[in-house]
Amino acid sequence: MGERRADDVVIAFLFPGQGAQHAGMLAALPDREPSAAVLRTVSEVLGRDVRELDGPDVMTDTVAAQLGLLTVGVATAALLTADGIRPNAVAGHSIGAFAAAVVAGVLTLEEATDAVRIRAEGMRDLYPRGFGLLALLGARVTDAERLTDAVREGDDLFVAMENAEDQVVLAGSEAAFERARATAPRFGFREARRLEVAVPSHCALMAPVADAVADRLREVPVRRPTVRYVAAMTARTAPTADAVLADLAGGVAHRVRWRDATDLLAELGATVVAQLPPGHTTAALFSTAHPSVPVVALGDSAYDEGLARLRITMERTARS
Repeated sequence: MGERRADDVVIAFLFPGQGAQHAGMLAALPDREPSAAVLRTVSEVLGRDVRELDGPDVMTDTVAAQLGLLTVGVATAALLTADGIRPNAVAGHSIGAFAAAVVAGVLTLEEATDAVRIRAEGMRDLYPRGFGLLALLGARVTDAERLTDAVREGDDLFVAMENAEDQVVLAGSEAAFERARATAPRFGFREARRLEVAVPSHCALMAPVADAVADRLREVPVRRPTVRYVAAMTARTAPTADAVLADLAGGVAHRVRWRDATDLLAELGATVVAQLPPGHTTAALFSTAHPSVPVVALGDSAYDEGLARLRITMERTARS
């Protein structure tokens, strides 16, 4: 993975996707210049204070959620850099890929903010109501594909994400979700849970949004990644700017292969994994799949406490 840091510790940063957001996540950032600079930059691009998006509406407002997640991810990475911790590899789940691309040096924060705004507004406007995401727990992606084939009516239901061996997410309409819930036990699923996402991400319904984001990203200067970027759309490394930008644009309309992407991080030699805020779901998924790799979820506590836990974990790993 290139340059080693902290006595041969190989650290990977994970950036969570939509559904991890919560009210107050921007307010929870430390009052320090690295995070303040990120807030200023995003606010300048938006023409409004990004902290206005930090209220209860962030749970259901696609635009607020995605811009907020980008801001929190990049701000936390900037704080970690200021505190001497840089990643050897990055991976982002869904919207988290844009923060990963900024940290990898492929996008500036200004470019990422503009592209995320186009993405989020396009997703919201294309399907303003009646659609979303449904998590299926307890069976495999092949079972989800069989279930989807059994209950789909036209283009109203898709397998959108494979997050873990026994966790799959469907994208589609509320009507399709009702059919899926009723049928899920027949295919081995123990639970069907509606996620806090108001749009049908990562399926063919989002093709127009992918095209709009691709149009914007064609204007971005070519910058080779400065750290390894793992693309969740392909579950492969993206060694060039074109490969990263293709993942950012196309990911919204294609299945997220998160399980395979995080398996790749482990295979490439990650020795410590840090999930950046908010939340801890991607950390838990990685830890379950790879229990031998230490994982720290920085969103589980105030930044300083999370930083201390990460440093201790890195020191222990370096000594082992």
